[in-house]
Amino acid sequence: MIIKSDFRYSIKFLFAFVVMFSAILMEKANAQISAGKASYRTLTEYTSTANDSVFVFCDNIGTGVGELRADSPDGTNGWAFAWTKWDATVNDFTINLVTEANQSFSILSNLTDGRYRVVMSKSGETDVTSIAWVLNNSNADPVLTFSRMNCDGVYFAGSFSKKDLQYQDVPNATQINVKVDDRVRFSLQRNGEEKQGTPFVAYDGSEKDLFDNEAYEGDEAYQLVVTDQYGCEFTSSSIISNTYVVKADFFVDPKKGEAALKVKFTNNSINATDYNWYLYQDPERVPEDVTDDEDRLLTDGVLTTEDKDPFEFTYKHPGKYQVKLIVKSNKGPEECIDEMMLSTPIMVDTSLVQVPNVFTPNGDGRNDIWKVKTQSLFLESFHAIVFNRWGRVLYEWRNPEDGWNGKVNGKMATPGTYFYVITAVGREEPQKKYTKKGSFMLIRK
Repeated sequence: MIIKSDFRYSIKFLFAFVVMFSAILMEKANAQISAGKASYRTLTEYTSTANDSVFVFCDNIGTGVGELRADSPDGTNGWAFAWTKWDATVNDFTINLVTEANQSFSILSNLTDGRYRVVMSKSGETDVTSIAWVLNNSNADPVLTFSRMNCDGVYFAGSFSKKDLQYQDVPNATQINVKVDDRVRFSLQRNGEEKQGTPFVAYDGSEKDLFDNEAYEGDEAYQLVVTDQYGCEFTSSSIISNTYVVKADFFVDPKKGEAALKVKFTNNSINATDYNWYLYQDPERVPEDVTDDEDRLLTDGVLTTEDKDPFEFTYKHPGKYQVKLIVKSNKGPEECIDEMMLSTPIMVDTSLVQVPNVFTPNGDGRNDIWKVKTQSLFLESFHAIVFNRWGRVLYEWRNPEDGWNGKVNGKMATPGTYFYVITAVGREEPQKKYTKKGSFMLIRK
């Protein structure tokens, strides 16, 4: 049953594909005039005659940039293409443009507004005629003006004189508006990057408020880019502006590790002149009745500075530590404030010791000592014991900087497996005792 179902589905899919592909071929064969550079395409709405194609071109220089292409009906060479233009004074195609012989296609460029016809002929074939309108969309650029700025951002006003394109009804001379979705889009851009994009339906040419709320430093260039109802873009003159919007921004490195963890704070705040750092305690250490921020801090108070340079802080005890930065700016006529809290707290783990699993005491100066790696400055006490498989203690020491050189009573120990027990007490509060047991290999090369 599954095989039959899949087979029927495959047949249906193949049939749909053939129908779609055939439709594409028929469209290519029947639509002899095309306009690949047109920004908008539609059909006329004549009152009494067959409709023609309408192609709109974005003409930012106002000289006529229309381009039409005619392809032979069967895609072969040997066709003649005779182009003419409609003369509204006599209501006929009496303006001869160009005739190209023995071609498979023909292209006309830099066309001004008007109705164009191409007659394609070939010996032994029926003549084929295709007609299309070219409309060049040239318009005045939008207007962008500066309004004001405050702690929220920079404000502008923008406007645009929308143009409705028309063609002539055939055979009478009535002007008809091109059928189009009446929608324009305003894009406020700073240094070529959009900061606000807003569509307007049935836009009436009135001023619209535009806004950039991002913080940045220095002077930057603003422009208004309007995409009109025909898909053409028009750009205003530039306005140079700055902002005194302030933004708190920082990152920490590392974000987690073992106690004692030294963390570097890098301040990337924008437009700030004062910085207040709140380094909070692990929440489990804060009494339930505490309400003030200052009573939750690790430090004696808020770290206040006018210096943006990075600084370091060492977290001596395990826990989860949150950080908040509040920044202020006096660059404008009013004081602006912003704050940032870490998305995830700094994670400080217990101060564990690290034990190697092999060493090679052969006198080459590399890995000759079996030594435990510790953060010795943050250990209250340390004790390590090495013993053989029968439980005999071979060596022990209490200074974490020492280690075993692989000798027993001055003689080289036999290569093989040895065992250890390490106990240590960290300086966390409250103090915690760590015990680590395991084995390692002694290898002589």
